[in-house]
Amino acid sequence: MKGRYAIAPKFKAPCSASLRAAKAISSTDLPHLRQRLRQPQPQQHLHQRPPRLYPLPLLHPARPHRPRPAAKAAFANIPLPSKALFDKPAVASVLRAARTTKARFFLLKYRRATASTASAASNPIFGVRMLNFVQIVTAPTADTSGTTLLLHFDDRRYVFGHVAEGTQRAFMQRKLALNKLGNIFLSGPVDWRNAGGILGMILTVADIHSSSREMVAENNAAKQKKRRAGDAPASVSVAPLPRLDIHAGKNISHFLATSRRFIFRKGLPIQPHEIRSVPRTTARATTSEPDWKDSNINVWYVPVTSDRKDLGRASSRKRSHDEFRDGTEAAPPVSEDHNGSQQVAELAVMHMFDSDWTADALVETTLHQVKLPAKLFVRDEKGHLQVYKGPMPGGDEDVPDIPVLVRQPWPGAMIPELPRTEPSNQSLCYIVKGHDRRGKFLPKVAESLGVAKPDYKLLANRQSVKGKDGNVVIPDMVLGETVPGSGFAVIDLPDTSYIDALLTRPEWADTQIMQGIRSIFWILGPGVVNDTRLEGFMQGMSSMKHIFTSSDTSPNMIALESAAAQAYKLRCIDPDRFPLPAHSNEVASLGAAKADPSTFEVGRTGKTIQFAPQYLHQDDKILPFPNIEKLARSDLDNDALEMAARADNKISDPGYIAKVEKAEADIPNRDAEIISLGTGSALPSKYRNVSATLVRVPGYGNYLFDAGENTIGQLRRVFGDELPSVLRDLKMIWISHLHADHHLGTASVIRAWHEETAGSEPSARLALASHSHMIDWLREYADVENFGLERLVLIPFSKTDYQQRICEPRIFSGEESKQFGLERIEACWVSHCFGALATVFTFPSGLKVAYSGDCRPSDDFVKIGQGTTLLIHESTFDDELQGDAIAKKHSTMSEAIDVGRRMGARRILLTHFSQRYQKVPNMEEDFEIPVDGKAEDNAGDEIENKIEGEIENITEDKTKDQMEHKEKVDEVILVAFDYMRVKLGDFRKAQAFLPAIQRLFENVEQ
Repeated sequence: MKGRYAIAPKFKAPCSASLRAAKAISSTDLPHLRQRLRQPQPQQHLHQRPPRLYPLPLLHPARPHRPRPAAKAAFANIPLPSKALFDKPAVASVLRAARTTKARFFLLKYRRATASTASAASNPIFGVRMLNFVQIVTAPTADTSGTTLLLHFDDRRYVFGHVAEGTQRAFMQRKLALNKLGNIFLSGPVDWRNAGGILGMILTVADIHSSSREMVAENNAAKQKKRRAGDAPASVSVAPLPRLDIHAGKNISHFLATSRRFIFRKGLPIQPHEIRSVPRTTARATTSEPDWKDSNINVWYVPVTSDRKDLGRASSRKRSHDEFRDGTEAAPPVSEDHNGSQQVAELAVMHMFDSDWTADALVETTLHQVKLPAKLFVRDEKGHLQVYKGPMPGGDEDVPDIPVLVRQPWPGAMIPELPRTEPSNQSLCYIVKGHDRRGKFLPKVAESLGVAKPDYKLLANRQSVKGKDGNVVIPDMVLGETVPGSGFAVIDLPDTSYIDALLTRPEWADTQIMQGIRSIFWILGPGVVNDTRLEGFMQGMSSMKHIFTSSDTSPNMIALESAAAQAYKLRCIDPDRFPLPAHSNEVASLGAAKADPSTFEVGRTGKTIQFAPQYLHQDDKILPFPNIEKLARSDLDNDALEMAARADNKISDPGYIAKVEKAEADIPNRDAEIISLGTGSALPSKYRNVSATLVRVPGYGNYLFDAGENTIGQLRRVFGDELPSVLRDLKMIWISHLHADHHLGTASVIRAWHEETAGSEPSARLALASHSHMIDWLREYADVENFGLERLVLIPFSKTDYQQRICEPRIFSGEESKQFGLERIEACWVSHCFGALATVFTFPSGLKVAYSGDCRPSDDFVKIGQGTTLLIHESTFDDELQGDAIAKKHSTMSEAIDVGRRMGARRILLTHFSQRYQKVPNMEEDFEIPVDGKAEDNAGDEIENKIEGEIENITEDKTKDQMEHKEKVDEVILVAFDYMRVKLGDFRKAQAFLPAIQRLFENVEQ
């Protein structure tokens, strides 16, 4: 009989193998082989053939043959699979090799199905009984612009809908874990509005699994140590091998690959499933099989195409692409080889998340061939590695062509340019349904048929058995009625141009697909919800629940109540500097045609539909409108309020105000306002968003320093209805470096500015200054979405002289100064990561704003920042963690303050705090005015009295030396919080409240 063979899950062998092939693998290969064999088989699309199984012999080291007891055989206790492989019944057999061979083989042989296995082979897959529900995690608000659904099974999680900016922060606020997330199904077109948060979420998921692996390794090390000490042996744990599949429409691979220069993680394979073809059409709807499935769900892809002709057109990009590319060559055309382009992008994605690259691997080359910038090493006479400190290519000195060692960039960054693509006019929708569940086992019926109790389990697993009288009992005789799988649909319509294509999809008329679909989640763009064509479609599906999420219907409620509650507490201390986040709890009406609440509903965060073990709408889980005042006042410190009242009395005194204004009369643009939009580092937290600071200078414009994820959401919360005018006055965006927490919000801010000004001021331009790789990223991303790149004036900084740390300044002409409000931009390279820059903006009025980005203290930054008016400096760690600051190339609080003092900065704003300081950083510095360069140790009222005394001193007529020292004496330091708004002329007032703020958070858990 011709048999079919499959490989056992742990140790695998060929169905036939010669001794020559067996000798190719030695015993030293076994650890690597075991690791390889532990990896789970990738989930397959149903249209694909299963992967070919290659023979893998397992050997013992060569040795003379001698008989050994069977019980001691190396593989005697290896478990064999009991489940079916590739939907075939598996019957295990151990095949013994001839005595003359050195190899032993374990094989699984598929036989013809017997009576006991026929039933199992013919029956469909049934879902496992477990809790199963779908929940709305985000609905459209200022904090979370997209709609995100979380599908829960006990063993796995799935995300459907959008992964917009702010999504991972919402998961954190809702205390929803991401460690079981295995699949993301992005709906709608692939653009930043729908997927702007996916890069941050991938990084978070990768870090979660990395931490899990580290914990497992530490536990195993402890067990090994205990075992060596003679204690009882402990089992060794194996960390699960994660994988994340991303299902989306055209350009998802390109979207992810554009970030290859700044995103890199190991150990989380990312598999994009890019849906370019239409699975079923009206003319060819020949199958109802799902397009993807696993052990929990079946998924049908439902792509719909817009009938607008302009949606698929790429940005012209003449100005942004041709003018600012390295060299003068024109931009390449859009590639017509879609498969080849997709493969290049997928290769980049693979290298970004599943590479074996290591940071300590060095390769040898010659000094003339090194691609700079790079850190170089040479070997001394003893062969030890030393950092090369000699002349570099591009300098004035002669460069010897000597052997050097250099670190290789990670593989993803080695792909210099992606093939061109163009925006998609396809919006992807989904139909999702669980598997049928077997009926309830009926023990009384089984007993009446003479089935032995040990065989009950076999029947429950849909295997036939024999009764007492020898008759075959099949599962259908003892199982109740099969429970059909149930589920939901996700329909994403960005605008009305997609409606006609949706209505003609064949899936809605396919009873096999639609059977069991209980609800439809409608994710709708502006102006779509009341379209009459959709209303007619919904009336034909009135048996289903229709749940709508749209900016037209969803209330702009507070979605991040922890951050809002903290803002309320700070407002109680200093109401002039801490506004409440703009929000609204008004729920819009769905209209008369959708007035029946049993059928139509506005989707709210927390809305939950349970599908198993029984179908339920759990409206009690809908998030109520947060009572921010109640949340904030639950632990509001009365002593802090009393201290704040004393500070307010002090700064309200007319005499005090007059002295401050006289002391600060020489500060230009005292009405300039600094708005802290994000003050945390690394990743968003419940209390702090990632880096972004807006500086508003009346008469000149608005300037954004860094734009971490969801900066646009923070702007919406801070300015509310004022935001359009703020965007129209935006002149410049500065991106300090290409770490995700500093620039993933850039595209959405540019798009918001572009949409706001395209109609009213089409000739307006927005400047963006950064490292040239940031420009490259914007250029590549513009192929995915026309977000306004052609209207940008790009100012790239790149190194040409690698011995020089201070960049050539960008001097603005008279016309440019009128357009952008600046006189010059100075920058220098700082120690943090490749391409990290600090900058100083100089205005025609003499105002100087210095911004550090992320860095260690920099002498070059001090040099270009001399006499600065305002220094905004990172303060990631407190002074006790200076070792961490050095290792991670950040600054401590004291180091940041020292940079400002060496600059002679009049005002210092500390920001970018480690997320370990969730609510308030450790403020050990007393922030008082130094006298003759020395700070005195006072606190509370003593600080306020000292400040008042120093103001009195510096306003009197003094000698020339004392007046030159005035800038050093008139120094004010503040700590930034999200949503904080402070004017240059109010720094001293804001500083008076710092003791009260410190007191406010003294007893609050981080």
